[in-house]
Amino acid sequence: MMPGRWYCVGLAALAVAALLLAGCVTTGDEQRTRAGASDEEAARINTDLGIQYMQQERLEMAVERLERAVVQDPRYPRARVALAMVYEALGEYDEAEDSFRRAMRLDRRNAGLLNSYGVFLCRQNRQDEALQYFERAADDTRYRTPEVAFTNAGVCLRQVPDLEGAEQWLRRAVQRNPRYPEALLQLAGVTYERDNAMAARAFLQRYLEVSEPTPEALWLGVRLETALGDRSAARDHGEKLASEFPDSEQAQSWQQGEHDGN
Repeated sequence: MMPGRWYCVGLAALAVAALLLAGCVTTGDEQRTRAGASDEEAARINTDLGIQYMQQERLEMAVERLERAVVQDPRYPRARVALAMVYEALGEYDEAEDSFRRAMRLDRRNAGLLNSYGVFLCRQNRQDEALQYFERAADDTRYRTPEVAFTNAGVCLRQVPDLEGAEQWLRRAVQRNPRYPEALLQLAGVTYERDNAMAARAFLQRYLEVSEPTPEALWLGVRLETALGDRSAARDHGEKLASEFPDSEQAQSWQQGEHDGN
């Protein structure tokens, strides 16, 4: 995906930050929340259950479990962050921000949490505040993936759109990790949007050296090669797009363009 993809952890998947990823919750775990578990243990089990419900998009059940967890152990930051994410998904933004802030008071030195809060702020169109949190996360010497925070900052500004600012942050990400796929793909998109198709080609080539192609990447290749006048290369990207991702919106756009061109 081009603008709009957020990364909360190292190579991260969209959805839940690594500090939130649930373990294997069994029926026995759920039963222990009702019989014999300490409050702290019950809070951790309910947090894992809440995260699983969130991943299944069963948000009301997730809220129920996570609210129970923060009552059982008010000082457990992982429950607070998970609850913040569910509140945001439900459009309850004040509650989400309150949960994020409570989590940060409990875990002030968690760079991944700072990064996640920055993503939240940017989605609320509070870009200036978000950039401060991305910077704080990246500056933490214990944070193993500062390129993630820099990339999120670039995505944040790309959506404004502030393409010049986005490019600066994304270049910082690539300086930290020259092989970080998302930063390379975002840079390819930003430089293309800034009418520098030659630079976009270079970044896209670097991306394809370290990552499998996506519909977004191949469609970008079609457009930038067309802009550079290389119809053969554009067709190669388009044919691969249609072959590997025939149901994607990008493949349909390419096929429609081919049809119109004929």
